Amino acid sequence: MLKAMCPDCLAVFDVTDLMEPGFGVHQENLVCPVTHDPTIGDPVTQVLHPASETLYWYWIAERHNIYLNRQRGRPKPWSTDPIFQKYKFVNVFRRLDRTTDWLIKNFLEPHKDDDPSLIAFNICWFRMFSRWQTGASVGWLEGWDQEKMTRKLNGLITPFTGAYIIHSEPGMNKVESISEACSDLEHMCFVGNALKTSVEEDRSMEVVWKGLQQVRHVGPFMAYQMVLDMMYVPSLLANAVDRNTWTCTGPGALRGLRRLDAAAMPKDSLQRMRDLQARSAECLAEIGAFHVPALDIHDIEFALCELDKYSRVLYGEGKPRSTYPGAA
Repeated sequence: MLKAMCPDCLAVFDVTDLMEPGFGVHQENLVCPVTHDPTIGDPVTQVLHPASETLYWYWIAERHNIYLNRQRGRPKPWSTDPIFQKYKFVNVFRRLDRTTDWLIKNFLEPHKDDDPSLIAFNICWFRMFSRWQTGASVGWLEGWDQEKMTRKLNGLITPFTGAYIIHSEPGMNKVESISEACSDLEHMCFVGNALKTSVEEDRSMEVVWKGLQQVRHVGPFMAYQMVLDMMYVPSLLANAVDRNTWTCTGPGALRGLRRLDAAAMPKDSLQRMRDLQARSAECLAEIGAFHVPALDIHDIEFALCELDKYSRVLYGEGKPRSTYPGAA
């Protein structure tokens, strides 16, 4: 079964019958049965322990303080918070994470003056694996030789990230399946300059995000990672018209919003995140978190997801998958 996530209500549904060989699923065919059939009911039904907004700003302040303590070479523990000492949480600012930092320093900055289609292609294939070691092994590419790349990637011990699930064709070798998807991404980036044209004409992260999902195995989350990387590139989406007003609300971020307000719904999520971003500087100042730089709407979305993970431990609802030796 091949699945897609509705960007409106976050329901996951089967799109196997919508697949077109050698292409994927047309965006206009992604009709969510939950959104368009009210008899199925609201997918946002999980009962969550409420969290105060103060806890949200505390998480941001403490997680960034941990990053600064580590960068300054200070000894562990970098936090006195037992949850931060035991479990792994992403950085407040995505570009500080190791994989994104590697991509920026090794692909985006050295090639910033290259053809935008080529930069976009290298972003896209890299994010299908999201592992800096794979990027270092493969290197910057001018195109995708599917047979050659499949052999090379099959030779790597761990080509894929373990941070999240990368979906592939059922019953097919995962490397071969994702290698085919990379061929489709190459086609999108180069043939007719489709992606470049969209970037130049629409100048919209949301439009490019939707377009990328036409490629098989590129769902909402993966497409979002790609457009965020393009946001670091002047010739791509650095000047997108919706850079500071649009974000993709993942299920974790929605749960985080619902902890702050149980009445929060997917259709309201974007405005709620805009409100949080608008108040972020004032709210962080109120708790003395002057060490945290300005947050954009994408930082707000990521932190909501991490708030949900933190709350699961705090309120005894579960545990994050990854532990972290933050005490010793």
